[in-house]
Amino acid sequence: MTIENAFSSLSSQKIVWHDKKWTKWSNFTLNQQKTTTKINLIALISNKLIKKQNQASLCEK
Repeated sequence: MTIENAFSSLSSQKIVWHDKKWTKWSNFTLNQQKTTTKINLIALISNKLIKKQNQASLCEK
């Protein structure tokens, strides 16, 4: 194997490793964003329901 081939092989291995690492990181951050969005939606819906219940109980009094 010539030196040029060795360097190109090494650099391609580094690129593949970097791509795998980046893919894992981007998947992790995507999952975190999905989780955060779900939590925020649940909180918003809960707040709306609580407000409706409070308004209904005020109207009954």
